[in-house]
Amino acid sequence: MNVRRLSLAAGLTTAAILLTAALAVFAARVGETAPDFTATDSNGKTHHLADYRGKYVVLEWHNNGCPYTRKHYESGNMENLQREWTARGVVWFTVISSAPGQEGYVTAEQENQYMQQMHAAPTAALLDPSGDLGHLYGAKTTPHMFIINPEGVLIY
Repeated sequence: MNVRRLSLAAGLTTAAILLTAALAVFAARVGETAPDFTATDSNGKTHHLADYRGKYVVLEWHNNGCPYTRKHYESGNMENLQREWTARGVVWFTVISSAPGQEGYVTAEQENQYMQQMHAAPTAALLDPSGDLGHLYGAKTTPHMFIINPEGVLIY
């Protein structure tokens, strides 16, 4: 019986390592074309990254329950950056990649209330409950920031 459990544990560990390696291979890389995506925001509008070609785009991974995210929002740092750069024509997407029942999950209404309470000013708050967008970019923490230049290349 112990051999069976050990074999199962070894198999699960191997699968986890392979999955992590596969995700790392497919994650966005600085200097390469940013992976295109389509996502729906907290107001129900669909956004396609390709539609913003010609503009700088910021992707800010966000989790209302994360102490680091809260620190930047409660101090006004993130909101000030959002206002400054969107006023200069930058597209700023706040991205929430939390699944229902998981830490950080919010409904569209809850996210809109939080953004209003914090006086946040992103272009839109993108909802990614499947985590597909987060995996596409390799977002692992919050806040986690990515910057795409007007040519569609990931520069940060």
